[in-house]
Amino acid sequence: MTGEVKHLANNERYRILIIDGETYIMDIERSFWRIIFPFFFWLFPNHVFKVEDQALVEQLQTEKMERTGVSGRASIIGTAYAGGVFLSPLMNYFNIPMSPLVNIALLIPALILVGLLYFTFSHNRKKKLGDVIELESLPMKKLWIRPGSVKQFFNVFLSYVFLLGICVFFFLGYVETRNIMGLIITSGLLLGFLMINRKAVQEGTATVKFKG
Repeated sequence: MTGEVKHLANNERYRILIIDGETYIMDIERSFWRIIFPFFFWLFPNHVFKVEDQALVEQLQTEKMERTGVSGRASIIGTAYAGGVFLSPLMNYFNIPMSPLVNIALLIPALILVGLLYFTFSHNRKKKLGDVIELESLPMKKLWIRPGSVKQFFNVFLSYVFLLGICVFFFLGYVETRNIMGLIITSGLLLGFLMINRKAVQEGTATVKFKG
């Protein structure tokens, strides 16, 4: 059957699914493995929670997501590009002599910090929804969900491969050159990599099937 996917107002952690006139909420950050491997959304059943309070349903459906417009995205990209051009002559100043063991050991706290930052944001989004409704108290079902289009599949696949590859490239570059700036850049890229799962359940139509 076909379902409609919508963003939850101002909360990227959740999706609203409208299936046969009934409303469900899906937590796309509920599973650690679906954050690391967004393709698991399509390969395994997902938990959804049925919302029966019609007043709450109307509220969830009428509020709009705050979106970054084209000009906003362009300004972010332009700022990042200008920052890269500005910092490139200073890269040599970030070459810090250290032993290979210390160099590699710095990777561990960097990965931990990125993970803590991501899950702190995720916890805050969960708390924000919890102030309105207790998700775990709702009736739960499982369903399979498929990509809305071939374009969406390739969008997720290419984004995943590209960001994973460039993260590995910069990490290896940091280990080889011992340049702290490479570690900082890669940490930011890794944070972006963890957000790819949002592309797997995008706003629009999707093919769904309830388990059982």
